[in-house]
Amino acid sequence: MSAFTFKPTSADALTGLKTEYRATALAPLDGMWETFTSMADHYRIDDRSGPVGYCAVNSERKMLQFFVKAPANDRAAFTQALANLGVKGAVVSTAEPAFLSLCMEKQSSVSEQAIMYHLAEGINAAAAEFPDALPVRPFTQSDLPLAVEFVVATIGADAGWLESYFGDLIKRSELHGLIDGDELVSTGECRPSPTQPAYADVGMIVGTDHRGKGIATNMLRQMITESLSLGLKPICSTECSNIAAQKAITKAGFTAYHRILEIAF
Repeated sequence: MSAFTFKPTSADALTGLKTEYRATALAPLDGMWETFTSMADHYRIDDRSGPVGYCAVNSERKMLQFFVKAPANDRAAFTQALANLGVKGAVVSTAEPAFLSLCMEKQSSVSEQAIMYHLAEGINAAAAEFPDALPVRPFTQSDLPLAVEFVVATIGADAGWLESYFGDLIKRSELHGLIDGDELVSTGECRPSPTQPAYADVGMIVGTDHRGKGIATNMLRQMITESLSLGLKPICSTECSNIAAQKAITKAGFTAYHRILEIAF
């Protein structure tokens, strides 16, 4: 008889367990990856005594989070989860030591996907300076089509998802724009974390025709200022292949401290 059962549920139903999970992390978890995790299938892990943990698995059958309260049981529960849920791999950060350790025991290959950054203690980011002293302002709902069109054209993101995502950011005054006349030059995000109250995730996208002018670094500086004005510590991330973004992030005052890994089993 199997020692554990995996009951489909929602992320919202696992709030308590997710809070316990985040408490085991060595650093704040990346907000965008938490967003992707929230969209994954969630399973409550039960043993004969009742709920003991949970896991999240995306549509590609990659595990995004795994937590069992009693460490003595985590290896058995993890092995059974892989078999019962058809898990083929995982996406996990080096800030999640218990989950990462379990994944490494099963790995057939490991690749770096993203770098996580924080603002080092004692660092005072320089003030942002934009060409022609253009101002950065929060987007309004009337700016939503412009923002969506800009990001679709710049990085090829899905328009439907962006409309929902940006719409929510605009309602909370978390999406900003550097606009020159009718042209959107850059977007900037400062998103107070709903699950990690001391932190805000910041990010930017610069239009193709405006790269190499220092706009990315200065937009990040602007978002750092926004974060600090809210009493929050800014964090951010970028893909390992995005060398230009890494340079801009470092120039803005951030320090790399953890990696997000993709692991095949």
